[in-house]
Amino acid sequence: MVIDMTPKKYCQMKSTTYNNLLRLLTPIVVLLLLAGCKKTKDETLNLPRQFMPGTIKVTAGETQAKLDWGASQFASAGMTYTVEVSTDTMFQTPAPISKQTETPSLTLTETELEIETKYFARVKANAVGNTAQSYWVHSNGFRITGEQIFSAVLDAELKDKSVILRWRSYAGLTRIMLTPAAGGTSREIPLTADDVTDAMKLIEGLTAQTAYVATIYQNNVRKGVITFTTKEPSIYSIVLTPADDLVAAVAAAADGDLIGLQPGTYNCVDGTGAYANLVIEGKTVGIASVSDNPADTKVNYREVTLKGTGAGVRLRGIGFDGLAAGTASAYFINLVGLGSDAEAATFKNVIVDNCVVSNMGNCFFRGNRAANNAHKIDTIRIANSIIADSRYLSPYTFFTMEKLEFKSLEMINSTFNRLGRAIVGYSTNITVPVVPRIVIDQCTINSFGRDGRNNFFVDANANQLTLTIENSIIANTPMSGQTTGTSLIRGSATTATMRNCNYFNLTDGAATPTSLSFPALVTQQNNTTVNLGWTESQNTFTLPAGSDLRTASSSGGAIGDPRWAL
Repeated sequence: MVIDMTPKKYCQMKSTTYNNLLRLLTPIVVLLLLAGCKKTKDETLNLPRQFMPGTIKVTAGETQAKLDWGASQFASAGMTYTVEVSTDTMFQTPAPISKQTETPSLTLTETELEIETKYFARVKANAVGNTAQSYWVHSNGFRITGEQIFSAVLDAELKDKSVILRWRSYAGLTRIMLTPAAGGTSREIPLTADDVTDAMKLIEGLTAQTAYVATIYQNNVRKGVITFTTKEPSIYSIVLTPADDLVAAVAAAADGDLIGLQPGTYNCVDGTGAYANLVIEGKTVGIASVSDNPADTKVNYREVTLKGTGAGVRLRGIGFDGLAAGTASAYFINLVGLGSDAEAATFKNVIVDNCVVSNMGNCFFRGNRAANNAHKIDTIRIANSIIADSRYLSPYTFFTMEKLEFKSLEMINSTFNRLGRAIVGYSTNITVPVVPRIVIDQCTINSFGRDGRNNFFVDANANQLTLTIENSIIANTPMSGQTTGTSLIRGSATTATMRNCNYFNLTDGAATPTSLSFPALVTQQNNTTVNLGWTESQNTFTLPAGSDLRTASSSGGAIGDPRWAL
């Protein structure tokens, strides 16, 4: 028998063989697929992965954390979830918090979570019917920050061995725990019903120059924490009474002396009774009230003159008033050279703390008398003070800093009111070895700008400068009946930030006023424009009860000068 193996015949035979083989294998493949389908169907009754909840989203705040997750893909009636929360990201030990919920969300509060403790959550869908429980879904870490009901400690209420702690009104407070910041034995201070009603507590028996951490509780729930450092005891070189000559005592003081003033009124006059400058020449002198209370210790001044290299001043707890000196009162602080006003000099620091300074003839600080860089100073610091009224509304800015080589101007926890044509003038371009900084923190600034002045908040021109404005309230431009330019800040080489502030009623005062805002060179964050209704004439700036500004600071407390939140 002859077999035809031509290519054509061979291909036909091969095709027939494949077809026969396919017919033979098809039932087997079908049986296998059916078996596989049956197995898959059986596995759908146990869907640990498809049954898993969706990704957990955690929203955590001061007093609670809310957990939300996507419902399971095959959710059905009767489905519940188990939520476990632990400080152990691996959940290797039993979770201290375990809850069941029928909805894909759960809120945990400060009664369940420790404040400032990092937690992790995991969620699973529980077994339902013939369906087994799902695998766990894990969250990222989260924590609650806790409330901050403490107010800032007022400088006048902080002593070497005592402090008054204040807080916003809050029911049910039970105790304060006081602990040395460096470690040591904690002290529990129970709160009476009167303490809670008064929202304040005097704590005595402290150690001088020691940092403390105070924590206030409602039962076992923390409601606020604050740190403070007690002051050093005041050791006076001499203590004066109002019958003594303050001008002569300052002239006779040695470098580093601290002059104490008993309560009363002191007139800075010469032998003829005419008002005279308090001249501090080539030395640093401190002048402080013994009571640390500017309300009961008053100095009628003409000017505090810092003269020559080494001159500096520390003022504390005094009420200074330039009104009695009349037109002779020109500046509060005036920098001059030793032989002449313009002679070069390197000054020591100017510190004004817990003072009330009013009625400057021209401005608060004049530092522009010398040539560029000829006058130098490290720090000008105004803290815990009230500064008001540039009386003659002259062409000087409140801080006249042109040509002055300085490192730091600090305005802290203070009120500045009716300031004249502009706040900081630093417009003469100079080269300095260290970039200076201006810090405005927890301040209330009201009523400034006049005489058509532009750049009337800070004018740094092309000078390098770091400007930080935070936790402050700025209001009311221009002064009554006046106009300004439309620019608040000039600073082509300035790095500026403004955060957690409120500003309102800032205009140029034109017939059709232009509303003013802070320029693009200022990086802004968490600022508001709540109009508090303040006017130029008022002298107190208490925040309304319940105002959001009472909790708007970076620390969760009030913004502006802390005294106005009490």
